[in-house]
Amino acid sequence: MKSFRSDFPIFSVHPELVFLDSASSAQKPAKVIDAMAEYQRTSYANIHRGAYELSERSELLYRESKVAMARWIGASSHYDIVYSNNATGAFNLLVNSMARSGWLKSGDRVLLSIVEHHANIVPWMMLKETHGIEVEFVAVNAHFELDREDFIAKLTPNTKVISFTGCSNVTGVGIDFETVNFLLNTNWKSDWGRLPYRVMDASQLVAHAPLDVTKLELDFAIFTGHKVWADTGIGVLYGKRELLKSLVPSIWWGGAINFVHTDAFEVAGLPFRFEPGTPNLTGAISLLSAFQYFESIGGYTTIMEMEQELVWFALTEFAKRSPKIRLIWPDVAVTSLGKPRAWVFSFVVADKHPNDIADGLADKQICVRAGHHCTEPFHRSLGIHGTVRMSFSLYTTKSDVKRFFEVLDTLI
Repeated sequence: MKSFRSDFPIFSVHPELVFLDSASSAQKPAKVIDAMAEYQRTSYANIHRGAYELSERSELLYRESKVAMARWIGASSHYDIVYSNNATGAFNLLVNSMARSGWLKSGDRVLLSIVEHHANIVPWMMLKETHGIEVEFVAVNAHFELDREDFIAKLTPNTKVISFTGCSNVTGVGIDFETVNFLLNTNWKSDWGRLPYRVMDASQLVAHAPLDVTKLELDFAIFTGHKVWADTGIGVLYGKRELLKSLVPSIWWGGAINFVHTDAFEVAGLPFRFEPGTPNLTGAISLLSAFQYFESIGGYTTIMEMEQELVWFALTEFAKRSPKIRLIWPDVAVTSLGKPRAWVFSFVVADKHPNDIADGLADKQICVRAGHHCTEPFHRSLGIHGTVRMSFSLYTTKSDVKRFFEVLDTLI
């Protein structure tokens, strides 16, 4: 199996480190770290206003970053890409802008899946308090895929938004938007008006499998940079051009406006109207270099080959430890793995608190996450308050996974 561990400097500094918390935030390759430093050393300047060479250079790099993001997710143009501070910020921007635009009002319904991250729950819940919208949760089936019957039952004429994850940060399974589109097309009545806006939380998906927003007919998609080997403080909001043009931003100032008079102001064009103030320029460079690194190693072909080899290996090891370990998966037997899934594993150990397991692993320089992973409604639906989660990335090796299970056995 290929290993890209040497591309990530943190493992040179900490050679014994076993980092299995990549679903939370991924480590950065040297290419990304060097690109950010080089930009700061040689090309940094503010953008949109300067006529001097440094500013123009920064402007071109910022645009190049957005071109790369559009290509990464299958968007038609970089004008469809808005940068925010992270996925949570992008969700808040989108939700509040929808409200300001009058797209959501009292009685309108938003459908979320029960496996959603809090970033895709709380902004809608806040709108429920302030605007009186309805927020309904759609169940998942025994395979943690969309419960079709429950979805159809909750699809009503006042459903205005469907916002689902493309990949759960707990189960490694996502909501299939091809299924969502099929169910919409076969169950949406013509007199109900416009189809609901389709929104994807792609924060976990983009790091492990392709996303084509055009093919999936998504209206909006959101992901964050720090989970795809880029820096923190940078997130991506994709929107269909015609929708972004009519969406009224929820925040204003700086470069988001064309002019300000004492009695009026005018909103700027796309995508600047959604990016007030000075953007995270270094973060944009980190996204560009992360995408370049991703392409240089073979893209999703390489990732998915690695991923599935490690997934099968880990599932085999989990199966050996059943029933002491309850893996959040319908069947820990490898033979039950019918389709690819992300390299995310959440589990509970009989008679052990998740925090105690995480602490014991941390004592041996093994990094995992314990808690509800910002998916408290899902954990409660399972009848548990928290899990231990280990998650992989490009730098994960079989030796890392073996070490994890060796230490876990001592803790069990």
